[in-house]
Amino acid sequence: MTSGNVVSPGDHADVAGLLLRTLDDEDRTPAEEHLAGCEQCREEIDSLRTWSDALAAVPEPMRLDGPPDGGDLLLQRTLRRVRAESTGSRRRRTALIGVAAAVVVVAAFGAGAVVRPSGVPGDAVAQNASSLPQARLAETTDPATGARMKLAVAPAAGWVRVHAAVSGIPAGERCRLEVIDRSGTPRTAGSWVVSAAGESEGTSLDGSALVDPAQVMAVRVVNEQGRVFVLVTL
Repeated sequence: MTSGNVVSPGDHADVAGLLLRTLDDEDRTPAEEHLAGCEQCREEIDSLRTWSDALAAVPEPMRLDGPPDGGDLLLQRTLRRVRAESTGSRRRRTALIGVAAAVVVVAAFGAGAVVRPSGVPGDAVAQNASSLPQARLAETTDPATGARMKLAVAPAAGWVRVHAAVSGIPAGERCRLEVIDRSGTPRTAGSWVVSAAGESEGTSLDGSALVDPAQVMAVRVVNEQGRVFVLVTL
């Protein structure tokens, strides 16, 4: 599997596949033997373990069926590819390693918000905020668009959790929930397509963004054309 001290990309894929349990029985034993004698690959597998652990945190129904219709678009596409690659040939399954890492980034750090209808917008926000004593609460209604947002922003280790209830945005709009830091840079915490129920009854979103909690300035909802429907300053 190696030539001198050089490890080919294929060897690394096998080691990563071992970590993510995507190898056939005939490939697993050579990979385990190689790992035992290769310090470079052991370091590689240690670096991949973080991705593997985070991937394990993605709920199994989501890995199998993906998020519901109207949920995050990037996450839907990524999960579809994971399922397709996992049933393919060994060569195609090696591509699962990078795709799995993308799922982890999406699911754990922002582009994969959990989206659900909310008959009483704001109830889910209040419930989440009650269990997060450090959460910052705010709400507003945009006088121009009529869109309303109530949210709770909670600090984590170098990033923030965002719980929001949004209503008053026309059905069919493809929207992003963005966290804006003090430099004015927006970070996506989730994206979704507004449903008919979401327009009238509201939509609850649970997302996260890679923003220093101390640097959070505002949260907004924008569409694909950059139109701002509502902005809440914190």
